[in-house]
Amino acid sequence: MEKEVKKKRPLSRDYLVRATYSYLQRFATTEKNLRAVLGRKVHRRMPESDDGELQATAMVWIDEIVQKAVTQNLVNDRQYAEAKARSLMRSGNSTRTIHQKLLAKGIAASLATEVMAALAEEFEDMDFLAAVKYARKRRFGAFSIRHDGNELVEKELASMCRAGFSYALANRILMMPREELEDILYGL
Repeated sequence: MEKEVKKKRPLSRDYLVRATYSYLQRFATTEKNLRAVLGRKVHRRMPESDDGELQATAMVWIDEIVQKAVTQNLVNDRQYAEAKARSLMRSGNSTRTIHQKLLAKGIAASLATEVMAALAEEFEDMDFLAAVKYARKRRFGAFSIRHDGNELVEKELASMCRAGFSYALANRILMMPREELEDILYGL
């Protein structure tokens, strides 16, 4: 039995507009990421016999649609970066990891640095708090339910260092008693 080959629907500006609003209803995004999403949609809808003219027209449509979304404040890189950085910090990511994830999402390096500086002003020792949250999430150190073996501590240290925390900070967190760590987490 042969599979039926689906006929590709024609590419239109209306389709891209609908796809944009549908995407923005579900996800917050950056300008760069929205362009990439729409570019993939265009690529999937392009006929094989295209001579490049439709591709160029589609790129113009994408630019217009993204600019309209920005002027309507549906896409705002600063708001996205601030919200994403807070979310990543709350989930136990290091400042290095947060900065890299912002850059990967298409945030400008200067804006990412600015957002990280504002977040650092708000939280006294952001990396320390994030490291405690990471240790709790991964059940490291005092949060561990396993035995205290030297080999286990080394593995936990290595994991925290790979997550972007300094060796000294990771070692400090892993050696702290559970009561102190819980006081830090829950602000008692």
